Amino acid sequence: MPELTRLPSDCTADDIVEVNERDGGVIVEGWLSTAVLERFNAEIEPWLAAHAGTNSGSAQSDEFLGYRTRRLQGLSVKAPTFVEIMTDDRIVGFARSVMALISPTVILNNGEVIDIGPGETSQPWHRDNDAWIHASAPAPLMINTIAALVDITSEMGGTLVAPGSHRWDDPMRVPTDAETVACELPAGSTLFFRGDTLHAGGANTTADRRRRALSTGICAGWLRPVENSYTNVPIAAAAKLSRRAQELLGYALYDASSIGGGYLGYHDMGDPMKLFSQEP
Repeated sequence: MPELTRLPSDCTADDIVEVNERDGGVIVEGWLSTAVLERFNAEIEPWLAAHAGTNSGSAQSDEFLGYRTRRLQGLSVKAPTFVEIMTDDRIVGFARSVMALISPTVILNNGEVIDIGPGETSQPWHRDNDAWIHASAPAPLMINTIAALVDITSEMGGTLVAPGSHRWDDPMRVPTDAETVACELPAGSTLFFRGDTLHAGGANTTADRRRRALSTGICAGWLRPVENSYTNVPIAAAAKLSRRAQELLGYALYDASSIGGGYLGYHDMGDPMKLFSQEP
């Protein structure tokens, strides 16, 4: 059976990149500290308690998201600790390195709490790159992380990964059980993986345990992200954040002139960042 390499909590972005190039994924032990976990879990608890159920407006989307799974976005507003997680040097460094060939900047694709309840079925195998099915690039379009917010076992729906699948020639190939890893993660440990790596949420076969995790994905700066941060994190809230957080949320002009490209995301024919320097 394959395994994923586990790196210590003090690893660097370069360490994460190196293992990902070989395996397509790596687990970083203790990426989120106990203090961060406690704060973040406390912040999201009332939002999860008030969750009204899966209802995206699309039956096919709902089935993929899971009818027994609670999901939260807009975390920069709902759970301020998320900003600290999103802007961590290792996740940003990993993203910038992986996508350096195709984009001079990166933005948040999604910040999503995924709370899988008992009886939830497994997801179909997929690559996160599939969100942009007509895009073709010589590097992954995004990177993702799955951080355990509680101790996660395979029976609780631990993420399934096919190590090395980012190098498979057949895009339709489905991994066998012998090619699959079910990620068991102590709270705070985190799976870092590329957008071209096959993975899936596992089935929660327990009677009473919820698999609570945080997915933080970062994509190329020229893509439309999965999460609409402009509506989830309005300008007034974004104005209080650090510049790195504002840029990751998409409040910056995409400038590809250094690599012969163009500009995306003008605000009134200027850089949207000027919104944060204007006098009231």
